Amino acid sequence: MKKIIITLLALGSLGFTQCTKPTKDFSISINPDIFDNVVAVKFYDGATPGVAPKDVKVTITGEVAQSIYEVSGYKNFTVVDGVLSVGITPKAAPKEGSPVVFVINAEAEGYLPVRVPVTIVAGQETKLITVSMVNIDNPPPGVTVVQKTTALSGGQIPTMEAIATPTVAPADPKTALEIPAGTGFRDASGNALNGAELNTTIVHFNTREAASLNAFPGNGFHSDEITDANGNTVSGVFRTAGFSNIDMVVNGSPVSTFTQPITLKIALDPTQINPGTNAPFAVGDNIPVWSFQVETGKWKYEKQGTVSSENGALQVAFTTNHLTYYNLAFMDPVCQVAKATIITGLPSKESFLVDIFPENETSIPAIAGYIMQVENNGVASFEHVPQGNVTLKVYRNTASNSQTNWKIREATPLATFTGNLCGNQPTITLNMPSLTTILFDIEGKCPSNAANPFIRPSVDVWYRATGANGEFQLLGHVSQGRFETTNINAQSSYDFKVIWQASRIYLRTKNIDSTSYTRTIVVPADQQQYFCN
Repeated sequence: MKKIIITLLALGSLGFTQCTKPTKDFSISINPDIFDNVVAVKFYDGATPGVAPKDVKVTITGEVAQSIYEVSGYKNFTVVDGVLSVGITPKAAPKEGSPVVFVINAEAEGYLPVRVPVTIVAGQETKLITVSMVNIDNPPPGVTVVQKTTALSGGQIPTMEAIATPTVAPADPKTALEIPAGTGFRDASGNALNGAELNTTIVHFNTREAASLNAFPGNGFHSDEITDANGNTVSGVFRTAGFSNIDMVVNGSPVSTFTQPITLKIALDPTQINPGTNAPFAVGDNIPVWSFQVETGKWKYEKQGTVSSENGALQVAFTTNHLTYYNLAFMDPVCQVAKATIITGLPSKESFLVDIFPENETSIPAIAGYIMQVENNGVASFEHVPQGNVTLKVYRNTASNSQTNWKIREATPLATFTGNLCGNQPTITLNMPSLTTILFDIEGKCPSNAANPFIRPSVDVWYRATGANGEFQLLGHVSQGRFETTNINAQSSYDFKVIWQASRIYLRTKNIDSTSYTRTIVVPADQQQYFCN
């Protein structure tokens, strides 16, 4: 494959400075042979979204893994400051009816491991993936954790052991576990685990908090790897009523199965609507139970659960002989791709946030924080949209609208559409306020390279309001040096960030004092060896 080169140059007025070696000017990546499809991945601590987990280790798997590169053109998937940007080579780019699918596997010490399937459909030039990682010692709101050590006798539980996540009030959702006396433990190969101690960790995720729902295993609530009640592999989107992760270790060896069934009890939020009855969950309601294996990324139907009551709390109690994530959820079928024509009224492409909910149910989205970068009268593509009527809301991609918490939104969306997106292509007109477009048009000059004296940048740009000290959000993808946006305000100050070659962070605080930043910048002599060859 032809090597894809991305270099960096100084940007003058909109200058970023390198953290390790501050310079006067801005440095930004250059890519003369740009990717047609770019995926920006942001890893963040679910409890503190402005903080990235340290030393996130990433591997990329799947049939097209060999065609995925860090946007600098190298096979170096290093997460820097919580950010990783990857591109798909043009030969492997998605086509109509043939999406690109790959998997991001990530681990960090002290955090639950994650496996994120990524689907790119034709027409998605820019995609944002936000990955919430749960720190066991500091979980996000809505997530409760219990850890307990139990003495074993002959490798078995001597007396019935009950373990439950903590609650404040009796009716608070929790996960409880009951292990019968005499239960033994086996590893993934079926071998008996003999040891003196059992270490159990239970993590309960409720549906009241966005931070808890953001940690749903996989990439949001949809999956292409669901084994349904009939044993068929289907694509679908879950409407969860609560989920839990249970891990056990015997003397350092992970437990996979038990010698006899154990009992799990997962509580529900009594105010949540049962989509099967359109009323709050009640005793006697049925709800499917699903399991998820992080190692494979596959969901599997386990059994039908029945809602009961214990000490004033609604719950679903069931038995199991293996460990994994467990999810109480209805599963809706999806269409592979849904499209909408977007009328923005703007002179150039702009990025927006899109939330898609099941119709009349805006407490748990099917797709949240989805970013679309679209031109006026352009077509936006969405993957894994539930069949039937949905509610779609479009918001500005501003620093005040969170990309990780769909509950942090302006009071009024730019547009709301309710109807069927699958097999339909509605036209959605955005009610845009009067805004000022800010133009960036940057060209770099390389005096040392007579054959290619001018180069133009292509890179993801992240930003936040100066002084906010919050999380950086994706402003958009600069393509060949040109970018126009209405999502930043003139005469306002922002912190901008660019990450180059998964190794360098370039930061700059800038007051937007012009509506046009058109620059030709000479690459500094000490940078030409990196950026002009």
